[in-house]
Amino acid sequence: MQDEQIWDFSDYEKELIRSIVVKGRNEQDKNDKFAIIDLESFYRLFTEEEVELMQRWLAMDPKDFGYKLPYLGAADTVENIVPIAHQRIITEDKQREIPCQYLPRHVFDAYSDLNQAMHDGVGKTLLVNFGYRSPARQIFIFFDILERVYDFDFNKTLSRVCFPDYSEHVCSQRQAIDFIATDGLASEQFETSEEYRWLTRNAERFGFYESYPKDNQLGMMYEPWHWHYEATNEHQRG
Repeated sequence: MQDEQIWDFSDYEKELIRSIVVKGRNEQDKNDKFAIIDLESFYRLFTEEEVELMQRWLAMDPKDFGYKLPYLGAADTVENIVPIAHQRIITEDKQREIPCQYLPRHVFDAYSDLNQAMHDGVGKTLLVNFGYRSPARQIFIFFDILERVYDFDFNKTLSRVCFPDYSEHVCSQRQAIDFIATDGLASEQFETSEEYRWLTRNAERFGFYESYPKDNQLGMMYEPWHWHYEATNEHQRG
């Protein structure tokens, strides 16, 4: 990715983005189906100017600035999808619930088999921190990370959040899961966990592969928690 900022936001554009993030978070807090929200419903949450700004991002061709991820394609809806609700992370001093996540049925079945094998092997299980995202949800993730994490640094955000057509979270045929341990261990710390070590030894048996390992050639940040599913002959699901 180039060093010069691809999109240097004006003060007015930053205000639009802040408004997008506030409205999206409010909807996320009250809507259990926000992860699978369709574009029409999503755009109704925002002003015409805010929608135009988001669509300007979508209209970009990422290959024009050295994007290395493969094109996967994005569908607005996915059939036969399974909600994953009431997942709880429990630490010594608190408990929190992950917002409802979703997985296509065939990926959910493979994840369930993987989780059972991990429990049988090392007495651990993994939660789905993020599963399937609709294209609209992916749009919101981008602008949320852009404002909240990277202070409007467009280039850094691109190294962490994909365009919808290039995202494994959006493409159900190469579905990504962001795993999190039941004790809340996430982010780069996840690589120190027993769960991660088990995945590196066993995940491929269930069709799961680490997408963005250290020093990957795709220009994406290291994400030990991010694994995608590829159906195998041994573990093919309908």
